[in-house]
Amino acid sequence: MVLDHLDRIQLALDYMEQNLKTDIHVRELSQAAGYSESYYGDLFREATGLPVRQYLVRRRLAHAIWEISSGKKMLDAALEYGFDTYAGFYRAFCREYGCSPSEYLKSRHPVRPYRIDLRQEEKILLMKKGIQGLLAHWGMEQEKIGEIYYEGSGRVSENEFRIGEDSILKISAMPDGLQRHARISQALTGSGLHIPRPFPAKDGNLVVQDGDVFCMLCRKVPGTRLNSGKLFAQDGEAMAYRFGELIGKLHLALRGLDTDLCQENHLYDSVRTWALKEVQKKGHLPLSIAGEYERSFGKLYEKLPKQVIHKNMNLSYVFLEEGRMTGITDFELSEYGVRLFDPCYAATGILSENFTDGEECIRKWLPLYRGILSGYDGAAHLTEEEKKAVPYVVFSIQMICTAYFSQRTKYEDLAEINERMLMRLLEHKKELEV
Repeated sequence: MVLDHLDRIQLALDYMEQNLKTDIHVRELSQAAGYSESYYGDLFREATGLPVRQYLVRRRLAHAIWEISSGKKMLDAALEYGFDTYAGFYRAFCREYGCSPSEYLKSRHPVRPYRIDLRQEEKILLMKKGIQGLLAHWGMEQEKIGEIYYEGSGRVSENEFRIGEDSILKISAMPDGLQRHARISQALTGSGLHIPRPFPAKDGNLVVQDGDVFCMLCRKVPGTRLNSGKLFAQDGEAMAYRFGELIGKLHLALRGLDTDLCQENHLYDSVRTWALKEVQKKGHLPLSIAGEYERSFGKLYEKLPKQVIHKNMNLSYVFLEEGRMTGITDFELSEYGVRLFDPCYAATGILSENFTDGEECIRKWLPLYRGILSGYDGAAHLTEEEKKAVPYVVFSIQMICTAYFSQRTKYEDLAEINERMLMRLLEHKKELEV
């Protein structure tokens, strides 16, 4: 079998991931691939966006901080991952993350680093120098660059960066999502909602192409991101109601948008022809439940109201200002589909970020679920068909998430969580009815 350049780099990434605690040299990697060291370095940078040594340091730091968050002593982790002293680890960490390890752990919740698969990667790895090059299109290359992370999941955004104090740089390998976000943000002008509105670049374009990369610079939404963990830990039913109400108000503002703005999301067909089969492969979904889903949801689906929806309505995309929910971000994935998808996705997202496989977890979540749907109904009014369809939309979302995550190595943990959630929610079907 003849390996192409990407395959050879992938082999190197796999080797590094398995040997992060040992000495790894660029020379041995280039020799194994059959290239000169300089040529191999160019290929590696092209595939990952980083020099070999910087990529290796980044992976070691990610694994080390995860182990530290799991209870390992900082010095032990630093030495195990190839740093001669804790001071060396500390300096490298500060350069990479912009803060000390202790400061990082106070505000973030590290997750186990996933295996990088170049064939599956949907995000773009860029050095800060590369980001500065992108910012030159707006004359902002001297601005400070920082991470964006989501408090609920602890995951760091891989395609968004904080620029200075008031701006966000969005990056993509394809222009469609960014252009969609730009059009929706313009359409929502005057809606009373804070949306990340894009700045025109020096050439006047809202979406800029730079080589193989597309980017957009947006104004940061004022306020603070909501945290599903805090909502879940407290008596958050009133807050959940306001969340549902916000989604309803957003849908009212989006209702008049042209349907050609987004592609159509055929939710029922996607589950019936793909996700349901993927879940059944795991052998945990009884045939009787699959059959009942197809019969009942199939009768309701065509009667459900459809419009442009957010599609990725996660609580961490909502901003709170002076106690009020005032802003929403991330319209890149917006689609035309059943509007019930957004409030149901919002509710299941809260559960997935706080899920433990116990009855108490579901009992704590159900009032939040009802609060979101009640708030949505108060603002946008649920039809009788929508009320009957709510449990099936919830099951659809869980089956799609389980199928999607199970096909991507880096999301194995999310696949397992969503499958267990699906089984739990099926047990509580009656309580999901509105």
